[in-house]
Amino acid sequence: MRRRGLRHLILNILATHSPLTGSQIADEIERMTWGFWRPSPGSIYPALAQLESEGLIRVAKVEGPKKYYELTEEGKRLLGLGADYIKEALSLFENLYGYILENLDKLAEEDKRRLEKIAEDLLAHLR
Repeated sequence: MRRRGLRHLILNILATHSPLTGSQIADEIERMTWGFWRPSPGSIYPALAQLESEGLIRVAKVEGPKKYYELTEEGKRLLGLGADYIKEALSLFENLYGYILENLDKLAEEDKRRLEKIAEDLLAHLR
């Protein structure tokens, strides 16, 4: 996945669910992608470090080894500017869709039924 898309996901998640740990952010991304993608720690933590160094997020609290992140005012301002997030989300969706299509023959029947339900829900909302 493109790092930029992951960064936007993290910012948007923190805008509505804050403060969160890196693991909790990965959980939320997994939930948002219906269980089809969970970013690895090797993706999440470098993205969090970069967002923090750019002043878009900060560590809100530390409990033992866990850091809880939240948006800064600059991060909130950046989110307010961008309908670009919708384009990024669609790009992420297209990437996930392509990945799923390439691996359709490897999906369990239960996952195929989940995809059918998602497609039906999406079509119902688009009509």
